Amino acid sequence: MLAGGTIEPQAVKSYSLLRAILDTAVREDEILEQNPCRIPGYDRYHAPERPVATVAQVLALAEQMPPRYVALITAAAFSGLRWGQLAALRRCDVDLAVGTVRVPGNWRL
Repeated sequence: MLAGGTIEPQAVKSYSLLRAILDTAVREDEILEQNPCRIPGYDRYHAPERPVATVAQVLALAEQMPPRYVALITAAAFSGLRWGQLAALRRCDVDLAVGTVRVPGNWRL
């Protein structure tokens, strides 16, 4: 549990998996008479909203970065692209005259 009694997502996923396995043992396999996995409130969690940087914060961060990372920081913050897509971008993918970015694919390890 997290501070304040909040259940961590990993614990909820683990609990849900164990409960599903034991439900199968009860209903389908008939190995158990009842599911012993019953913890009230452990089947859900509240994911707190992640803080989002303001435009001013993103631009301030970009200013503090080495020049080679400024475009990456701003593109990452304002485009919604995943890391693989950002890493695959090249200069020829950006058309400043039209104001578009072409996303050809993902960069893979």
